[in-house]
Amino acid sequence: MPDDLRCVLQIIKEKRLGDYPDTFGPEQDICDITLWLNQKFSVSKARLLVDRLYTQRSREIVGLSVAGMVSQSLSITPIALEAFLALGYSVQDASGDSYRCPSCFGHHSKHEAIKAFARIESALRAQRSR
Repeated sequence: MPDDLRCVLQIIKEKRLGDYPDTFGPEQDICDITLWLNQKFSVSKARLLVDRLYTQRSREIVGLSVAGMVSQSLSITPIALEAFLALGYSVQDASGDSYRCPSCFGHHSKHEAIKAFARIESALRAQRSR
């Protein structure tokens, strides 16, 4: 049987929705923002590192950074955070045990990348127009 070449986050999302159909997970948002960053800034292989508390179940995060090209990572992290905020996330200043969400390593089609780019650009435009 051939290995599944899809993004690991998409596989995690399908499993979560199969087991718990009405639950929220950040998988699609992490993929979409990663794809958007890679297209918008020509940063090949940028990875989002998103930290959440174990008790968080909705659009809350406790930390975010962008790994990839070191010279651009510092300036891209606030832009990635703006994209998360535009999608309705909040950053919690909370202490407790946290975990790092899996990162998107690609394996998306061109169609998925275009769709992700349009989704994030639309969210940012709506956020900026408020």
